[in-house]
Amino acid sequence: MANFLPKNGTRRYQALYTANNMINDLVSSKFSLHAQKQSHLRAEEFFREPNANSQMTLYAMGNCHIDTAWLWRYQETRRKCARSWSAAIQLVKKFKNMTFVFSQAQQLVWVKEHYPTLYKQMQIYAEEGRFVGVGGAWVEMDGNLPSGESMIRQLLYGQQEFKKFCGYYSHIFWLPDTFGYSAQLPQIMQHCGMQYFVTQKMSWSIVNKFPHHSFHWFGLDGSSVIAHFPPHHYVSQITVKECLESRDNFTDRGRSNIAMMLYGFGDGGGGPDENMLKRAKCLVNCDGVPRVHHATPNEFFRELAKDFDNLCSWKGELFLELHNATYTTQAFIKKMNRLLESILRDHELLQSMSLLERNEGNTITSLWQRFLLNQFHDVLPGTCLKEVVTDAIKIYKSLLDELTVGNERELKWKEGDCSEWVLNSCSWTRTFFHDDRFLQIEPLSINRLSELHNLYLMNEKSLCLEVGSGFFLENHYISAYIDKAGRVGNMVVRPTNRLKTNHNNFVVVPEGSVANQFVIFDDVPLFWDAWDVMDYHLETKQLIHLNSEACLIKNTQAEARIRVEFQISEKSSIVQYISLFSHLPYLVFNVTVQWHESHKFLKVEFPVNVQNMDAYYDIQYGHVKRPTHQNTSWDAAKYEVVGHKWMVLSEFDHGAALLNDCKYGHSCIGNTMTLSLLRASKIPDDTADMGEHNFSYAFYPFIGSMQRPWNDLNLSVMRAAYEFNNPIRFVDRWSSGSISSFLIIDGNEGVIIDCVKPAENNKNALVVRLFESFGGKADIKLKINHPHIISIDLADGLERSIKPLSRKSENYSTQNNDEGFIILEFRAFEVKTLLLRLSKGRKYKESSS
Repeated sequence: MANFLPKNGTRRYQALYTANNMINDLVSSKFSLHAQKQSHLRAEEFFREPNANSQMTLYAMGNCHIDTAWLWRYQETRRKCARSWSAAIQLVKKFKNMTFVFSQAQQLVWVKEHYPTLYKQMQIYAEEGRFVGVGGAWVEMDGNLPSGESMIRQLLYGQQEFKKFCGYYSHIFWLPDTFGYSAQLPQIMQHCGMQYFVTQKMSWSIVNKFPHHSFHWFGLDGSSVIAHFPPHHYVSQITVKECLESRDNFTDRGRSNIAMMLYGFGDGGGGPDENMLKRAKCLVNCDGVPRVHHATPNEFFRELAKDFDNLCSWKGELFLELHNATYTTQAFIKKMNRLLESILRDHELLQSMSLLERNEGNTITSLWQRFLLNQFHDVLPGTCLKEVVTDAIKIYKSLLDELTVGNERELKWKEGDCSEWVLNSCSWTRTFFHDDRFLQIEPLSINRLSELHNLYLMNEKSLCLEVGSGFFLENHYISAYIDKAGRVGNMVVRPTNRLKTNHNNFVVVPEGSVANQFVIFDDVPLFWDAWDVMDYHLETKQLIHLNSEACLIKNTQAEARIRVEFQISEKSSIVQYISLFSHLPYLVFNVTVQWHESHKFLKVEFPVNVQNMDAYYDIQYGHVKRPTHQNTSWDAAKYEVVGHKWMVLSEFDHGAALLNDCKYGHSCIGNTMTLSLLRASKIPDDTADMGEHNFSYAFYPFIGSMQRPWNDLNLSVMRAAYEFNNPIRFVDRWSSGSISSFLIIDGNEGVIIDCVKPAENNKNALVVRLFESFGGKADIKLKINHPHIISIDLADGLERSIKPLSRKSENYSTQNNDEGFIILEFRAFEVKTLLLRLSKGRKYKESSS
């Protein structure tokens, strides 16, 4: 203790004096039993010297932070949980003041299934409030990469399991070790019954120190939670040094005088030991050192809430200035994550339609839980062993086998008519190209292919004209010159909205620049190979060389397609298909890469004729803006950032979007938008990303705004990205007949229905989740176009009713049935969940052939 107290402090000299007398007594008596007892008494007297009232209090909680998979496989984690939690039970029995916290419902389920006796022991001490389940999530997932719906499912299924265990839902979101935190997490937490947030990883930022440990965290929509970062670590050992560091590191001194101390060996489990508990006993109220007080997380936050008005605020994402390569590492895992988020969404819509029509739809909870397991914060980011990757891919492939037929475009259904059934899972009318025809399908509808309305959207002539040095592509919306290296040169957007046709054309690519330029970088991070990409990698950029000149392989009035090949190295290559369709206002790029590199980073660049201090990036239920400059160290640290389905760089009345179907790493420096494609890290998996990769992206320049482009499609970037990631799907053997637009949004195109599913705990109810995507206030009518929907409640993310919604009458139905509508008012980026109650005794009405 004397080693860590202030050098000139009185308490340090008292410690030295006491220790000196203890040694003297022991040596002079040749370590007699009497001298040993006297030494213990001297030590106890020293530690009983009380603190002043101003001394900080550390709320101590035992934990063991078991990674669900990392340098070990899922099956080993089951044993780690049993060993660690059994040891914690013994300590809880012995030390009557001790509390122990654990998270991750999946781990709890494993223990219940494989170690039922231990599970019952845990429940006994949970009733006493000393073995505390926290976090409420299925696993401690990545904080950036899962979709909004995935995050809500993490909390929905996690909270359900914890309630089974201890009888109540957690109010605390516990995520100590993930690699940054989305700006929508405060809203998602609140939507699922949580008011508090605990993490610790933000202390790892390597340039800018995060300014708070206890603060109000405001999300994208204005929702807020109280957040706390323990000022030391989540695997402390309750040493004097750690206690003093907790006090000295605490950035909110004066505003608050308490902090958490999470103690116990972690990552691979282990948890607290007796020595930690004995040290804690000595430091309960010892002058010169912060008080150590055993407590639960709820007790800590109740005390912290007393400082509510004193705490500072932080608005927006919690950006970790480290581990930014996790947006790209293990690309196949990320592709499967995005793909299955879409397929699970569509399959739940089918289950909902079947429940609505035939009272036969079911939840697919077990499928979701298997999927959510792979969103653990070392699996989805790709920072795990090769064997863990293998296990994760097996889970993905088994889910695809259960949900699809042969390929991801055809969903599997159990029985029914084997006609070609077509599903539109989006909440707006869509047009698609199939068998040389353009077809239109209504929102939230399933119809026979033969029933769909035919549209004539062919170009007047073929879409491509070969010129001497390249290809000129043109449709109703855009024209683009593609050179023999597959790069986009001169590209022009024309306003086709009849009210804006006098607006100037937008020349997209700056003069002297080319877009769709593949580039490669050396990628040798300082610290963590699979986790990190350092800013200096940007200094090593090289262009990818052409292997064979581009050639035109298809040219009709509906589609033009160009093929081009690139040679990355002796072992690695790219084949790309560039397509323009007559009905779409963007270019589509389908890419196959044979990738066999070491410590390289592949990206594609799109410079655009736009100047803006910020670019916009899609995240869960909304979008955020980040700087395109490096004015400050906070700006410069965002050289690699996370985004989901799209990014945009725009000015007042024009801009460009880069859409993708499975990528998350982005950057925009100056006027160049960059999509990160593949890495080649070697630790902890020396085969990471080696092999074949298939992915797609699209380049969507526009006149107007990203919310309302001035074309006659009125296709916002948000809708375009939804369509790019949620294709029209065919359904094998559908049994419930045609269903068309049982819900219709009227009034604001920015509101999107993101989820329709059977309710978890009510077989006569559906759950509908909507959000505002444009970033502004929105009022809509939600029209009910089905007689089996008898009432609608506003609900939370746990599917608990908040209040009934008033249903108004309006005769709008195409079947002359007035089922009414409700009025919904949205804040910018707000998420709402509805509970639709269905009439009982529903019977299937046979549809006409």
